Amino acid sequence: MNIPSSSPGEAAVAAPSTPALSIAQREARLTTLLVAVAVLAGLVLQTWLPPGGVTLVAGAGLASLVVVALSFVVPGRLRETLAGFRFIATLLFVLAAFAMLGTLVLQMKPAGFYLDRYGAAGRLIVALRLDDVFHGLPFALVMALFGASVISSAWLRWPLSWRSSGFFICHVGLMTSLAGAAASATLAIRGRVDLHTGGETAQWVRVTRGGVPTGERAALGFDLRLDRFEAQSYETEYRVGYYEQTPAVDELGRAGMRWSLKASFDPDLDKHRLPNGDSFRLKSIDAQSHSVLAEINQGALPKQQLLAAGTPSPFFLAPTRALVFERRPDEKRAYISWVTARQGATEAKRVVSVNDPMSLDGWTLYQVNYNPEDPTYSGLEAVYDPGVAWVFTGFFLICLGVAWMFYVEPRLKRKAAAPAAA
Repeated sequence: MNIPSSSPGEAAVAAPSTPALSIAQREARLTTLLVAVAVLAGLVLQTWLPPGGVTLVAGAGLASLVVVALSFVVPGRLRETLAGFRFIATLLFVLAAFAMLGTLVLQMKPAGFYLDRYGAAGRLIVALRLDDVFHGLPFALVMALFGASVISSAWLRWPLSWRSSGFFICHVGLMTSLAGAAASATLAIRGRVDLHTGGETAQWVRVTRGGVPTGERAALGFDLRLDRFEAQSYETEYRVGYYEQTPAVDELGRAGMRWSLKASFDPDLDKHRLPNGDSFRLKSIDAQSHSVLAEINQGALPKQQLLAAGTPSPFFLAPTRALVFERRPDEKRAYISWVTARQGATEAKRVVSVNDPMSLDGWTLYQVNYNPEDPTYSGLEAVYDPGVAWVFTGFFLICLGVAWMFYVEPRLKRKAAAPAAA
């Protein structure tokens, strides 16, 4: 058998490939180990430490400092692994998985809600505390690894220079956004303010968590008075209603299904998109017979269906979803509150509506509720979040750093290389 021979030069070039591959393998194993330990340790520890803002910030901050300290003590490539692209890409994948889990499982609901909605899986959700994913220890420890990666990456590229300024600006932006998120998790307040016209003044917010009152109160810092409230109705007499079947429990405690209105549309010729992704458009409207010809698009060829308000004629998009043309009840289109905020000798008059909140002294007030049986009542949601400004400041710094790296650094490098080329 003839074995091809290689020259000494070829052997010298090919030899370093084996150590490089082993380094990549070691970094991949270390990345997998760190992420797996963070998630599993968080799941175990949060059986004793319930999720919350303090748990998130303290767990992420302390664990991040521990990992950074170990990178200086433990021999090997721990610091290089933390700063590597493979490590940050893995973290982004895990964070995306947390985001999907937090979207699929409704967050911060009472325990009974998960048992009723998810059945046997609801017990697992409550036991593992997946009802508050973004304030739990697994998410906190993954964020700790993210913070340690940012710090290690910046440390390996120190000292700062004009040509590396964009990189450090991006990292300062990341840390600023993380600090803002930490401030929001620990200091943010969300609650309700209930007011009536006739001179009633509110000075406190009833704090809620997941929409459930906690029994605590927070001071607004100003007096809020409701001067006038108006619930405006729709002008059109008829509507196209989109209904879905949802689980319900009757007065005797028996479980069943009922049709619930999910969306309401004015009878016009515009195209409307339904919550499930289907769409429809009215081809014609007959005001005399109170009927419409609807063209429904469900991904295949459009279907045309006559919907009449005089007799029930729903079009079933699926066994649990239907479109109906019907007489509109006293359905409200908008809630508007005219309020006066008094802070010392300063007085400000504002208008609060569903899409137009009011901001004052760090608080943002949203119009969220009304009582059809009490036209003097207005329900406002109050939110105090001191970390939002820092989060957006961090986003701005990240954009600035990226622009610097793409547009300024190449020019600086070409300018520095010009004298050498000459």
